[in-house]
Amino acid sequence: MGNRRTLLQQFSAGAGGMLLTPFLQKLEAQERGTYRPPRRVVFVLFGNGFPEFGSVPKGVSLEVPETRQIPLVEHELPYDIEPFAPHKERLAIVHGLRGGRVMPYHGGGFGALSGLFNGGGTERFTKVAGESIDAAIARKLPGVFPILNLGIDPGNAHTKTYYCSSAWAPGRPIASQCRPELAYQSLFGGIGATKNDFASRRNLLDLMSGDIRKLKPLLSGVEREQLDHHIAALESLSNRDTILAEKFAAGLLTKAAPTLPSPFPVTWKDTVDAQFDIAAAALTAGLTNVVTITSELCAIRGRYTGVSEVNTHQLGHDDPDKALNLPGWKVLSMTRRHMAERTAALLERLRAAPEDSGTMLDNTLVVFMSDSAETQHSAAHNWPFVLLGNLGGRIRTNQLVLYPMREHQLGDRVAKESIGIGGKGLPSNPTINTLYNTLLHAVGDQRPHFNLIGEDRENPTLAGPLAELLIA
Repeated sequence: MGNRRTLLQQFSAGAGGMLLTPFLQKLEAQERGTYRPPRRVVFVLFGNGFPEFGSVPKGVSLEVPETRQIPLVEHELPYDIEPFAPHKERLAIVHGLRGGRVMPYHGGGFGALSGLFNGGGTERFTKVAGESIDAAIARKLPGVFPILNLGIDPGNAHTKTYYCSSAWAPGRPIASQCRPELAYQSLFGGIGATKNDFASRRNLLDLMSGDIRKLKPLLSGVEREQLDHHIAALESLSNRDTILAEKFAAGLLTKAAPTLPSPFPVTWKDTVDAQFDIAAAALTAGLTNVVTITSELCAIRGRYTGVSEVNTHQLGHDDPDKALNLPGWKVLSMTRRHMAERTAALLERLRAAPEDSGTMLDNTLVVFMSDSAETQHSAAHNWPFVLLGNLGGRIRTNQLVLYPMREHQLGDRVAKESIGIGGKGLPSNPTINTLYNTLLHAVGDQRPHFNLIGEDRENPTLAGPLAELLIA
């Protein structure tokens, strides 16, 4: 036992110490008897709204006089979130929550994750009124990196960082990293960086291999398997750098960007894929416990390149994509499905990573939502959420939760025909603040409310937590 503890301490100071810190800390905590399984929360946000037909199973009425909880087991998921079907037992779909004081018209800006009014017009995209829910959870679930914010600026591959969704406190926004290669560098760093930095980073695991060989014989079978998954997470990103290093050496990157190498990806679709790869690697490597991915920076901007060349704002108005021969609302369904596919792939990565007697997915929650509530021009009468995972048994899943709503028709603005049924939550319904406080309770932060102000603080319906979701 003493030799194992000594080697762990020595290894922490070696070449692999920084990247394997989470794994080594876990082993040391197990030695002391203080280990507790880490919990993880991932927020996935997209723009242009999340209409009811995108997440409510067919045949379910949205004329809801009182709160309903409907098992999902016998229902087929709609096209937008069909990739979540293999995880139905871990799924909770929530409708009828109101935006409260948030106005998500053309995007909720910082209000989408704070539940606070950030002003009208463009002010809501720049004013930071208070703490966001991802930052609040990050305080409770600290990691090597407290929070990883990854953004995608649609159709603009030049944006490096952007303030859009998250904040530690009023006036203290958290930057979203919009370039995957820069996110990689900030997470995994450079070692002896040279002109071909991709090749330098790629060689990190080679430098660690000697220490890893010494460590493995002292680990149990399960610990060795967990170490293998930890290393595999790092190697998955290293493989991307191998390709980029070869392109750099061949002069292809220099040719594409005469001043500085400009690594792929470029399109919105490819950048989404790369950012999810970064998130999966960071989570499975234990570098962070909280991730936020914003696919449109909490606003309506740019183009979904790789899917459509039509402006995102026009698609939200149902303008057709003539090249695809599709109305705007169907193109938006395609983008939401792509986000769902990448989220499902992330879940599979976590399910493949062993943790204690289960997998990393067992202790994870993904919050899948639009920063624009249910539509581009939203008044936030219904803010749909899809929750995936139960956070170690704290969230009630395999259910569709419907708070009281009135049903109405959704129409194609161009074709003037019905495209589905919408729901309008009642004024007495709980808000997104109530859900966020529920998430805080689930991670052990039992606040009386989350970001409620004035008389709202005295309303137990708004304070939460939501009994339909939280397992006490």
